[in-house]
Amino acid sequence: MSRSRIVPHRSAALGLFLSVLLAAATAPTARAQEGHDHHGQAPAGPRSRHLGDGHSHEGFPHFVDVFFTHHAYLERKLHPRLDATYAELGNEFEGSGELAWQFNRWLGGEIEIPVVRTDPEAGSGAGGLGDVELAPMVALWQSPERLAIVSLRSGFALPTGDEQEGLGAEGWGWEPGLLLWKGHGRDRRGAIQAEIGYERLYADEGRDEEELVYNLAWSYWLPSNWIPIAELNGVTRLSDPPADEHEEEEPVGGLALAHGDALESEDDTVIAAALGFRYAFANGQQWGAGIQLPLSDTEGYDWRLVVGGIIHIE
Repeated sequence: MSRSRIVPHRSAALGLFLSVLLAAATAPTARAQEGHDHHGQAPAGPRSRHLGDGHSHEGFPHFVDVFFTHHAYLERKLHPRLDATYAELGNEFEGSGELAWQFNRWLGGEIEIPVVRTDPEAGSGAGGLGDVELAPMVALWQSPERLAIVSLRSGFALPTGDEQEGLGAEGWGWEPGLLLWKGHGRDRRGAIQAEIGYERLYADEGRDEEELVYNLAWSYWLPSNWIPIAELNGVTRLSDPPADEHEEEEPVGGLALAHGDALESEDDTVIAAALGFRYAFANGQQWGAGIQLPLSDTEGYDWRLVVGGIIHIE
């Protein structure tokens, strides 16, 4: 549950992140050779893989990571990312690095390490390590013929961030979720990804907090290797909101930074939409950016920018 509060990050970690992003953006952009798929067609996309097996070939494109919906497939990759949330009451930036690892066809896992910087212009800004998340994954069902994967993910948010400085949650979190990936289209360039999850914060003091998270995303790998992405993200509070000991301090943000966790809103349900893109380079990397806008609880935050990449590990 990263439970971040949202603002610009100017630490050394962010500088390193931006350097990696700049290096990838200036890398050669030669497209990968187009090859065969199972129907004799030739969709674009670098070094693609069958579902579940380990070999690379020229077939339907690599899986595409969207911005706020967890992915159902198992891969080995690095995922550097920067989130910036802008609100009238203050901004917050979060730089994070995620390592995803596939142990075999059915088992995998992720570890995400965030670094948060709250708005120094607010007079109470802080920076440092956020809540680290560990998430084992298991693929429940994989069908290469139907281009479909169903997986179970169980995230555990460790209370490594300083809650007194607004860098982490006041407790630890458990985030089980059911994930779907479904390819579509004759040329296999399109994909629908969905997630429904339950999130519980085991609070150090006071009542635990519970939320229902639901995300839906669509992407399409164009022949030019540009990949447009659209998402709908939602969070519904299942427990009563905790009493606010500081009524004069309004919460910043209505939807969580990473994937919908940590609802900070007076509304029981918050919905947002995101639009963005990725570009697939010949070496298999994907880099891009997206903007998320609230459709409800528009007083929580104005807009959110996410920038990041996918670096595959062979």
